[in-house]
Amino acid sequence: MQHFAVSKTRSAGTQFANVLFLACTIAAAGCGGEREAKPTDPQASVSGTITNNGANVTADTSVVFFCKERNATAAGQVDSLGKFALRPGAASIGIPAGRYQVMVRAPDPPAPVLGTKEYEDFMSGKAKRPEPAKDIPAQFGAFDTSGLAVEVKSGDNNFDFDLAKLLKGASSEPVKIVK
Repeated sequence: MQHFAVSKTRSAGTQFANVLFLACTIAAAGCGGEREAKPTDPQASVSGTITNNGANVTADTSVVFFCKERNATAAGQVDSLGKFALRPGAASIGIPAGRYQVMVRAPDPPAPVLGTKEYEDFMSGKAKRPEPAKDIPAQFGAFDTSGLAVEVKSGDNNFDFDLAKLLKGASSEPVKIVK
């Protein structure tokens, strides 16, 4: 039997899902990099845009950067204009400079709101679970399949990703965007 979470509002459910996603991502990053980042390491700020074929992607799309060498994670959400700004996974180490893998994941669709016709139809089997946004190709939803790698330098960094263009240029080698 499947169980589905029901949220009272879309923003509360989305916010909870995104916090849970970030926590799981940080935990999944695991232990042991070559060198843990320290608060004294040169710090970076990271922002940019995510588009698909030049069009903005769904708001609340998650963007996660992971640096294996420093065991550092940073994440953010895309706004309605396609822009994002990352926050460090651990405030004590910030966002250190280094080579990061990148993944982009569409937000989960909102659960039906308790007491609505949509909820009743869903619970009675008359309606299917809403589909996730289709503007984020599934390939970009995990570090091991995204193929995206960037070099984050100390100071301000701006990365603009057009997912359709990245897919067209895809080969057997990871996509490397170095600025």
